[in-house]
Amino acid sequence: MERVILIGLAALVLSACGNKQFVKKPEQSQDQFRNDMNYCKGEALGAWDDRNGVSQINLRSQTSGQMSYEDCMLQMGYEQAR
Repeated sequence: MERVILIGLAALVLSACGNKQFVKKPEQSQDQFRNDMNYCKGEALGAWDDRNGVSQINLRSQTSGQMSYEDCMLQMGYEQAR
């Protein structure tokens, strides 16, 4: 029983860390919004980096460095939920 409680608490803490919510764009479908979120999660994990380790968002914005999920969503024009 204690193990179940500890696992639940750990999941709750991890889900709250760095999990900022963003607002869907006007007239955007839920699928489009989910696709953008998944894309940005991939950017944060380096899934879309080219063979030189540069992300597509960095190429478009002419920036460098690791792209976080939050940075990616902001670069794509999303606003954080309040």
